[in-house]
Amino acid sequence: MPMARRPQNATTGSASPTQSNDRLSDDISGSSYAARARRLIALTNDLKALGANHFLDVPRIVFIGNQSAGKSSVVEGVTGINVPRDSGTCTRCPTECTMTKDPGPWSCTIKLRLEFQANGNQMLEPTTVVFAEVQDPSEVELWLKRAQAAILSTTMAPGDFHNKTSAELQALQSATGVMAAFSFNTVEMYVRDPQGADLSFVDLPGIIQHHTTDPEMVPFVKKLVERNIKGKNTLIVLTIPMTDDIENQQAFVLAKDADPEGLRTIGVATKPDMLQSGNTGLLTKWKETLAGESYELTHGYYCVKLPDDATRARGLGRTELQAQETEFFNSTEPWKSAVDRARFGVRNFVKSTSKLLISLIEKNLPSLKEEVNKLLAENTAEYEKLPVQINANQPLHIVVSRISGFCRAFERTVHGELNKDFTHRNKGYYHNFSKAIEKTAPIFDVNKNRRPSSSEAGQPITLQEVRSVIDNNLTWELPSYIPYEATKVFIRRQVCEWKAPAIECFDDVARSLTLLIDQLLDDSDHFGRFAELKVLVRTIIAKEEKAAYDETLRVINKLFKLEKNPPFYTQNRSAFGEERSAWYSKHNLSHHVSDMERDEFKVMADVHAYFQVASKRFIDHIPLTIEGELHQELASRLESKLFQTLTTIDEDNLTLMLREDAEIESKRALLQQRIERLTAIKHRLMEYERSAFMPHLEPEVLE
Repeated sequence: MPMARRPQNATTGSASPTQSNDRLSDDISGSSYAARARRLIALTNDLKALGANHFLDVPRIVFIGNQSAGKSSVVEGVTGINVPRDSGTCTRCPTECTMTKDPGPWSCTIKLRLEFQANGNQMLEPTTVVFAEVQDPSEVELWLKRAQAAILSTTMAPGDFHNKTSAELQALQSATGVMAAFSFNTVEMYVRDPQGADLSFVDLPGIIQHHTTDPEMVPFVKKLVERNIKGKNTLIVLTIPMTDDIENQQAFVLAKDADPEGLRTIGVATKPDMLQSGNTGLLTKWKETLAGESYELTHGYYCVKLPDDATRARGLGRTELQAQETEFFNSTEPWKSAVDRARFGVRNFVKSTSKLLISLIEKNLPSLKEEVNKLLAENTAEYEKLPVQINANQPLHIVVSRISGFCRAFERTVHGELNKDFTHRNKGYYHNFSKAIEKTAPIFDVNKNRRPSSSEAGQPITLQEVRSVIDNNLTWELPSYIPYEATKVFIRRQVCEWKAPAIECFDDVARSLTLLIDQLLDDSDHFGRFAELKVLVRTIIAKEEKAAYDETLRVINKLFKLEKNPPFYTQNRSAFGEERSAWYSKHNLSHHVSDMERDEFKVMADVHAYFQVASKRFIDHIPLTIEGELHQELASRLESKLFQTLTTIDEDNLTLMLREDAEIESKRALLQQRIERLTAIKHRLMEYERSAFMPHLEPEVLE
């Protein structure tokens, strides 16, 4: 982290820790500030209870530190409550503590906030369970152990832990498969304390380097810490034992990664009493750090001296412990010579941190409100895009309605009234088919000297080739008569090339039809919302589609057969004559040709003319056949076939088939939950705004 910037202090000057502590109640718990602080703490607690942490960056404080860094002692010093300190990792799940100065009797409410599954995935509907109401501070430690065990348990209900002893809980922790090592779920602790301050924070498990039985726990805890300190509105309280270099602490590394500039990290140095006077290097380094001369943090560092195990076992009260801490810093070098006395002692740390949190909450209220409104609008818009939820009390009525709607849409589409893309796509296929047929037109080469070419498709037909065909088909014709068989040879050769383009066009249109049917079925207004019903409907349609396809293919083959085989005939004499004359004119063959050449040219002209007339007939008949036999025929009989099958299914099975698609159902439930939560969060923020203007309407801080 950057070096040498003096920390911003909530309190500066030469006042003694005792004097600073004496003013704490007036500064933090004064009537105006205290009321505002309690309302803000209550607001953030309510927002978190509503799941706001999953939507918003709610301001909060998070305690982190390496295992055995003294973090638990800091928590005890802040709360005045003993927390679990069994051997090994003390904190095995996040513990969220909310303290409020309350003139009534001391009390503590412990809750379990269950938001995550065992694998760390967020639950669809988090729950909060009231676990215990504690009136005696000395009982809190055991109840926290029980609550933590309930969070970690994989087999037992929370109530099963209410009477467990520490020994029984320890045995459960040691048993294989009974307890998880760590959890993302949270133990909540609400403390009402007449001597306390208004503060809320999250205590995370200590960062570990290894785990004796489960190596996966090391990255688990690291991930837990990282996900809890990444928010820009999270103040990171970094506990560091003064017996070690800061750089050696993994918690320091994680804090630096999350907060590279040190803008929201607060250092808390622990165990100053364990530094020997002879360890001048560490003493000097920590003195410089506390003075803001190294390892710069915007909010600086605090130094706290907490009771050792022997002192803790004596059960001293908060006042006595604070007096011992004050005496230590007033009498021990180099701390007693420090100028900035506000950097020493738990109470000074609490005082400053509480003010930072309250200020951060107030500063972020407008942006929180804006973000809630934005998220609410986005989720509402997404929810409204979903199909309207159906009441399946009358399944047959719904099915009949869906069949009718689907069939009307299909019929109108094949007639070009809806979904113009379908018509345009098919017209494109018909156009391609027409061009493919045009390319099969005979190419005649009238060059008298050209040698015969092969009879392959697309090759020019020469005069010699035509003469050869004429000669091969001569029988007892009179002079100047041309055998008709010669013309038929060339006509048949060209027409035989028509089948492949016709079948290709038909298959393209058939695929287009299948695509249309699937699109209509997937439409949420038809069957898209009902996976099982859609499968059944698709099966029925596929059978009818196949029948229509086979019949259409039969007709196409028949049309092709009529064109390929004699008689080659047309009644369109005018078009035939015009095409023949046009061919003669194009080749300028009216003069200077022999009688034999005139025969060859006549065959060429007749074949050309017939091709032009017959091909135009064919390129019209194929699309009309497809439209009539495939599309319109299927549209005309589809509704009756669907009714015939689906209306015979019993009501119970229809109801099952009308179950909404699981993905849509899940998405609707998730969006409904989000909208409900965001609405509740919005109302709670509005409630705070009203209470800020009318403090006498202050809501209960804790429920």
